[in-house]
Amino acid sequence: MARQEVNRRKRRSLFWRVVLVLLMLGALSIGTVSGYFYASSKAVRKTVGALWQYRGLDVAQAFPGQSSVTVLLLGSDENRDNKKRIYTKHTRSDTIMLAHFDFVNRRISVLSIPRDTRVRIPDHGYHKINAAMAFGGPELTSQTIQEWLDVPVDHYVVVYYRVFRRVVDLLGGITIYVDKPMHYDDNWGDLHVHLEPGWHRLDGQQALGYVRYRQDSDLMRIERQHKFLAAVKDHFRHPSTYLKLPQLLDAVDENLKSSLSYGQMLALAWFAKSVPSTNIQMVTLPCRPGRVYVYADEEKARELVDKLFHDTSAHPVSAPVPISTIQ
Repeated sequence: MARQEVNRRKRRSLFWRVVLVLLMLGALSIGTVSGYFYASSKAVRKTVGALWQYRGLDVAQAFPGQSSVTVLLLGSDENRDNKKRIYTKHTRSDTIMLAHFDFVNRRISVLSIPRDTRVRIPDHGYHKINAAMAFGGPELTSQTIQEWLDVPVDHYVVVYYRVFRRVVDLLGGITIYVDKPMHYDDNWGDLHVHLEPGWHRLDGQQALGYVRYRQDSDLMRIERQHKFLAAVKDHFRHPSTYLKLPQLLDAVDENLKSSLSYGQMLALAWFAKSVPSTNIQMVTLPCRPGRVYVYADEEKARELVDKLFHDTSAHPVSAPVPISTIQ
């Protein structure tokens, strides 16, 4: 019985840390560090160093004097030149999430912001919010959100989509049910989606197409991302995942840009592992779609932000409004 409990905890731990990567948290797995893992993975060696630095990855040590931390999570586009070479300069953010870690109440709130939301970008006027990344990187995106929603953004994590593909491939693909035909080709962004309704085992490239497909709406795309994460959770029941731990760690470690230190990201991942699922909220910004832009419902958005990021009570926030009703 004790061994089953240990195995269950290990699965939950590894799941949360790689799911945070897929959510653009960029968190890296701790796992059981054996001599083989230590020798074969630079990221595992860095993990051992972080364990010493932050006394077992305690958030109180990683973020001294802070009762909470808010992290901007960005998934970055990748474009290709006429020779098919990848470049990320001046690319826009394709996924935007704001994650709030409440250390006191052991609560995590994740707010998804549609990439086409119309906002004022400092010194650039009104644009879709994802343009802030192209104009001034994650720093300008952070400033834009801070001024717009009156939320302090403490740190950012940028994950490039090549790591998403790599992680899914290392996991052996993800099984998911596709509920409608999905067909789209974008040669400039090297995005190709061709899926028919039914069950599919998606490799990294297919999975990326599934979560980025937005021919219906940006809000429906966010809903698919949440569905995909649920499928990832089911995948982590397979013990074979642990054999790929060094490769998973290295794939993530080499494809992140963050204002957080490696140890701080690990501490947040370890904290997330210990948070009850009832204290984790994933919601979408209240908004309505337009022909070109998505328009935020400013009053409802501020109410939601106050509840998610400023409410210090120990009670979990209420259940989010389904995306279908937001539209």
